[in-house]
Amino acid sequence: MEKELYYVNLNPISMDAISPIKVDDGQLIEYEIAATPTEKKALEDLLHEVQSHDLELGNLITFRHFDDEVVDEDRNEYQRGLNDVYEELYRLGTPETKEKIKEIHMINDDQ
Repeated sequence: MEKELYYVNLNPISMDAISPIKVDDGQLIEYEIAATPTEKKALEDLLHEVQSHDLELGNLITFRHFDDEVVDEDRNEYQRGLNDVYEELYRLGTPETKEKIKEIHMINDDQ
């Protein structure tokens, strides 16, 4: 299957949107990836899952946020999901994307 170029941003509002068009916005960090339709769908699912969990963390209506152990567990789970996102972006990324991810130390150099 042939890979196509896509652009991914990790803006919490539109994190699960993968676009074939680069957004010309100096405030937005986009990661360019080359993916098959199957890889694109898997990444969209992962992004959606992480974004959904992030929105759950923002839910302060409950009393869960008073329990430090629950809050720490939620944060750790969110961070693991975000780490998975960066690993996938690195795997699918163009050389420029891989360099950006290395610069922010979001990938294990042992890979």
